[in-house]
Amino acid sequence: MKIERMNLTSLKAFFGKLIRMSFYDLGKEKDTQVASYLTDMLADFTETERLYRMRDSEGRRVETIVEMILETKTNPQETSDWERELRKYVGDFTLFMTGIFRDYVVRDSYLRYYLNEGTRSYFLVSRFDLETGKGDPIMFSKLSHDFEFYSGALDYMRKVYFQAGTSGDPFSDFVHQISRIRH
Repeated sequence: MKIERMNLTSLKAFFGKLIRMSFYDLGKEKDTQVASYLTDMLADFTETERLYRMRDSEGRRVETIVEMILETKTNPQETSDWERELRKYVGDFTLFMTGIFRDYVVRDSYLRYYLNEGTRSYFLVSRFDLETGKGDPIMFSKLSHDFEFYSGALDYMRKVYFQAGTSGDPFSDFVHQISRIRH
């Protein structure tokens, strides 16, 4: 099967529709700001290089939450803007993984850890935004406070609106589903 490069606008339309339908089903249809944020995040993370964009000091791809958190400890010379972006990325990554790939996270016993780190990371982002007067402290506070709901909403969306794959591998099923989107 040939997988064509997908248009970002098509991906956002695809995810936006599914998120809005899921939020409607779950009684959060008025939560349009977070729905828009999740749409952008999902579209962004469809590219592996964006999902695993972090590199360690030696240029290797950072793939685990523990490694990501350690990066904040091993780079004390970095700015608070850098730490904010790292924490935002950790929040996004944990939300994505606990929502879209929950079975994988549960199977490897990461769920509680990911939920805690995602909640904590979005809280720190909201605090950075509040202190600097930049960004969106209210939205990130909402993402932190209701992290488990949004994670569950993404899991619900996957279960209800993504077609079931035959491979049993959630990663390939996800790729197959989004590969059907055309320019």
